[in-house]
Amino acid sequence: MRIMVVSGIALEGPLQGDRLRLKGIVAGAERIDETWVREVGSLSPGGQPWLRSIFQMAMGQSPYMTWYRQQWASGKAAPSPDLLCAFQLRMAPLALSLGASYRILDLTDSMGLYRQSLVGVPGARKKRLWLRGIDRDEVTWGSRFDEVWVSSERDQMWLAAHGLKTHVIENTVLQRTLLKPGDPRHLLFVGNLEYLPNRVGLQQFLDTIWTRLYQVGYFLTVVGKGSEDIHVPGVKGHGYVPELRPYYEAAGVIISAVPMGAGSQNKILEAMGWGRPVVAHRDALAGLSASQRDAVIPVVHPENWLSALQILDDSGAYRERARRGLVAVSALGDPVARRLKTLQSALG
Repeated sequence: MRIMVVSGIALEGPLQGDRLRLKGIVAGAERIDETWVREVGSLSPGGQPWLRSIFQMAMGQSPYMTWYRQQWASGKAAPSPDLLCAFQLRMAPLALSLGASYRILDLTDSMGLYRQSLVGVPGARKKRLWLRGIDRDEVTWGSRFDEVWVSSERDQMWLAAHGLKTHVIENTVLQRTLLKPGDPRHLLFVGNLEYLPNRVGLQQFLDTIWTRLYQVGYFLTVVGKGSEDIHVPGVKGHGYVPELRPYYEAAGVIISAVPMGAGSQNKILEAMGWGRPVVAHRDALAGLSASQRDAVIPVVHPENWLSALQILDDSGAYRERARRGLVAVSALGDPVARRLKTLQSALG
C-alpha cells in the first residue's frame, strides 16, 4: 500500500506540536509500506486585509479556508498513491485534487473548538474573526474524505455535534524515558509564548499565584520562544532551546497553566514521556485520555496550586505520578500504524 502524506509544513525544523504530530503520522505510515511526503511550502497568510475578511464572511466563507483554497487552486498532478493523508484542514483542497484510492484528513485538533475556547480571552478578537465559520468548513471539507482523524475525544465529540464523524488518533511522544526524580520545588513550563493560549495561561499563573509560591521556596524555569522576555523574581526564561532534555533533567515538576486551546496538550504528554510528574490547570486535561488524566494532579482554582504541588513533596507520590504518566503515553507512530494496519486489511 503506497502512502502519500501532503503537508504544508516541513518535517524538519523546531519541534512544535504540529511538527511532532506530522512526524508521528509519517513514522506510522513508514511501518506499513512505501511512504513519501509532499511538502507544499510553509505558507502563512500573515496579515489578511480586513476589508477582504469582511467580504468573505459576508459571502458565507471563512477567511482562513478562503485564503488557503486560493493557494491550492493550481495544484499540480502527482503520482496516485493507494492512500493519501492530508495533514490538517488547510491541505484539504489540494489533497482532493490528487488521485488516491483512499483519502484521510488529519485535522489534528478542531479549530472550531479552539475558536470557541478563545471567547473572552484578551487579545483574541482578531484570531476569532480569522476563524469565523471554520466549524462549517471542517464539516464541509471533512465529509469529502473517506475518514477524518483528530487527536482527542473532546475534539471528536465537538465535531460529532456539528455533524462530522472522526477517528481518534492520539498524539504521541518522541521518547519514553523515566528520568531520576528531581527537585519538586524546581518547576518547569515549556511552550512557545507566541501561541496565545500559552502566553495567556502563563501570565495568569504569574499574576495570580506565583508570588506566593516563590515566597515558600519554589522557582520556575520557562523554555520556549518569547520566554527570554520574562523578568519576574524566581523565574528564569531561556527562550527557544534546541534540546529540552537538560531542562527536564534539572527540573522536578512540570506545570501546565494553560486552561484553553484545542486537542491534547502536547507538552503534558512530553513531560510524561520524560517521567516527570505534571501539575496542570484542570481545563488543560480535557483533551487527554482517561489514563493520562489520572496521572496528572489537577488545579481547579489559582489558590489550589500550592496544595497540589505539595503532594509531590512525598517521594512515594512523586514516583507513582511519574510512573503513571510514562505508562499512559504512546511512542511516536504507534497509533497511526495501528489504524493503517486495520485499513490495510479492510482495503485489501
